[in-house]
Amino acid sequence: MKKQLALGMALLLGISSLTACGGGTAATTAAPAAAAETKAAETKAEAAETKAEETKAEAGETKAAPAGAKVVKFGNSGAVTEPAPQSCQEFCDIINEKIGDRYYFEFYPAEQLGNEATMLENLQVGLQEGMMCALDTLASYEADLNILSMAFAFNSFDSMVAYLKSDVAKPIWESLDAQGLHVVNFEYQKNPRIFFANRELKSPADMVGMKYRIPNLPIFEKNAKAMGATPVVVAWSEYPFALMQGVVDGGECSKDSYRSAGLYESAKFVADVDYAYPVEQICFSEQFWTSLSPEDQKVIEDAAAVVAAHHSARTLDKWEEDKKWLIEEGGVTFCDIDRQAFIDAAAPLGEELQKEGFFTTPNLYDLTRQFNK
Repeated sequence: MKKQLALGMALLLGISSLTACGGGTAATTAAPAAAAETKAAETKAEAAETKAEETKAEAGETKAAPAGAKVVKFGNSGAVTEPAPQSCQEFCDIINEKIGDRYYFEFYPAEQLGNEATMLENLQVGLQEGMMCALDTLASYEADLNILSMAFAFNSFDSMVAYLKSDVAKPIWESLDAQGLHVVNFEYQKNPRIFFANRELKSPADMVGMKYRIPNLPIFEKNAKAMGATPVVVAWSEYPFALMQGVVDGGECSKDSYRSAGLYESAKFVADVDYAYPVEQICFSEQFWTSLSPEDQKVIEDAAAVVAAHHSARTLDKWEEDKKWLIEEGGVTFCDIDRQAFIDAAAPLGEELQKEGFFTTPNLYDLTRQFNK
């Protein structure tokens, strides 16, 4: 169809040229021009069709929803080859097997429904029903979640999850529900966060004055300054180039991303400090969630729990493979660190944040110390 339209447009252009100019010379000039334009249009149409076919092949064909079923749009920002989208697809497949005749989940990876901020807004206004993203992304809606990204706030993944399941964290879920976001599961474990640089990092003393990349989020700036580093805001998409060009000397990320994002190429020294324990979460529009029967809610909760266990196992196993590759083929050095020195450098941070009113719960840092026992 696109080719036919392009051909028709080219023919009209050719006729217009002949009518306006007249004479043999104009006709001779117009014919090659029309032919060239037709060829260009056909090439462009073919390229567009090819791109569409590649996108469908990459994302996977979406099956038609059963007649009478409500289509549930479920999104994630990751590329289809990454762990999170793989888990999202598994989650949707399980639900469709159970209740697909009533609620048919269609998965949209790679920001097809917008970036994370846009998708969260979509949930609030009813443009989509569900999504997966990092739990600390929701800190822009509930400030108590900032403590998940604070350096050394928790001494293990289990202690952090114990806090999130406790009465101390109950106001978080109430606040999110009130804003139209209902979290179903937050136990999609990622690997802990590390520091890395283009020079050896054994203790915070090695980070003094280091140009340290941060996202545009206050808690990451606080972490950087606690280590003596100089924070520099750089978008995630520009991170590898900023390292390559010397805009920054290093920074932090979850272990999962260090290899996959190519950050190791220009920053080959790692301080494997496990300073925070990031997790992915699944959330739904509160309006959609409350419209479900308790039985259907349980189906979704059970599917989320099953896939969370699979996701966490895959993620942890993948890091062992990545670490071996980074050492043997990537030329990366895992520094002999003094982890306690990093912990000590961050020790005053909790009290400082409380005094600044950084959290919704005034004494949140003090309240969460019980979970590190």
